[in-house]
Amino acid sequence: MCVRKNIASLSDEELKAAAMVQWTADPCGSSVAEGVIGTRAYFESLLRGRSAYAPWMAEELDYAGACGKRVLDVGCGQGIDLYRFAAAGARATGIDLTPRHVELARAHLAAMSTDADVLQGDAEALPFADASFDLVSSNGVLHHTPNMGAALGEIRRVLNPGGAATIIVYNRNSLYYWLSQVVYRGIVKGGLLWEPSMANLLSNGVEYSRIGARPLVRTYTAREMRRVLRRVGLVAVETTVRHFRARDTPITRLLARWLSVLNDPETLDRIGRVGGWYIVARGIAPERR
Repeated sequence: MCVRKNIASLSDEELKAAAMVQWTADPCGSSVAEGVIGTRAYFESLLRGRSAYAPWMAEELDYAGACGKRVLDVGCGQGIDLYRFAAAGARATGIDLTPRHVELARAHLAAMSTDADVLQGDAEALPFADASFDLVSSNGVLHHTPNMGAALGEIRRVLNPGGAATIIVYNRNSLYYWLSQVVYRGIVKGGLLWEPSMANLLSNGVEYSRIGARPLVRTYTAREMRRVLRRVGLVAVETTVRHFRARDTPITRLLARWLSVLNDPETLDRIGRVGGWYIVARGIAPERR
């Protein structure tokens, strides 16, 4: 039996290189986008795909509420949230570790005739002065960085006093994690027999990859997220849980064939607020005294 190298043994540099391999080959969201990559039609389909996948994200990120604010999107990917913030009137900046993401985010903005700045850089060492932004958003990114605490400390540093951070990460206390990843992939399918840890199993089964890339994938609990946001100095910290679809677990996918309630958006939203795959964590940079 071939046991894979434990992802926990990799250095931070190796983990970041693996992330760049992943999203250079398969830019975030590209699996659901249609059309020629880099064209307006492609980016419009990318936006539609995001809205179909997680309509609640627009509510949680509150693009319209960012109008007139200086906004930083950490891990901007192909520019979905960055474009939405900029289109709503924010003075938006995006940053991403992967040069291919930076290239595509710039192409996205150009295709939509929308202005925002996009830089290549590391969330754990943001290239901005202290107190540079009114709002920092990071959607589905920091569960891939080796040092979450360092990245959140940087977000706290670049926030203006009174500025807000919204961080979305994967939820360990979710139905998807326990039923699909641990029980089905890990036990029923035997994944934990050849993978040395759940971290390895997640790296091989959560993110879409055509090339077998294995990026770091971590999960967090709402309590952990509240604790780490407070530790870096944010206040008024709160968390919510979102996102559940019947297809997210084998058992609910099967039951949805007979139970119409599992195809009802309101029911799925209620389930998602308890056992959803994403944690939305918020905090405020304290005002100066």
